[in-house]
Amino acid sequence: MFFGPLETQNWQSVRYWKADESGLGRDAAAVLTTAGSLTRFLERHFGIKLEVRLHDQFVDIAHPEEAALLRCDDGAASLRRQVSLMHRGSVLFDAESVLPLADLPADLMNDLEEGKRPLGNLLLDRGLSLSRSDLSVTQISSGAAINGCWARRSVLRSPSGTRALVVEVFHSEMWKRLESSARRYNVRES
Repeated sequence: MFFGPLETQNWQSVRYWKADESGLGRDAAAVLTTAGSLTRFLERHFGIKLEVRLHDQFVDIAHPEEAALLRCDDGAASLRRQVSLMHRGSVLFDAESVLPLADLPADLMNDLEEGKRPLGNLLLDRGLSLSRSDLSVTQISSGAAINGCWARRSVLRSPSGTRALVVEVFHSEMWKRLESSARRYNVRES
């Protein structure tokens, strides 16, 4: 995986996770628990427009935990996409998506290969409503550079059958931009 073995992390369902007990504010909690398109949420609520930097995209197999969450066969052929989402040249978060190839439309595959747009936006712009399930959060506990970063994972499903496991790891720059944007929006509303 792009991030290393995240399956060893203590993922907590957002149903039971309490942001205030984790020391996070309302805006950070909203980012971690939003059930719709995160990129659209950030743009609408904070004026943060994201750009995609594609690092890698390749055909791989679904690992056992990924397959269980995606409800596909262990070892199913999947598209693995690794991107950074940036605002004004700074990386706010990294994302890795795993999409089983059996349910992936060819035209969506072409758009993904271009690597210019976030996955959620690509699905929504196709008129596909999205449902997000298995939404969980964790604070990374590892010796890697992402130690201490907040992360979330979820499964996106569209009525057409397209499924994607998405893991997002948020860098400290994300929370700085969120705070700065929230201050600007609060000043405008006053």
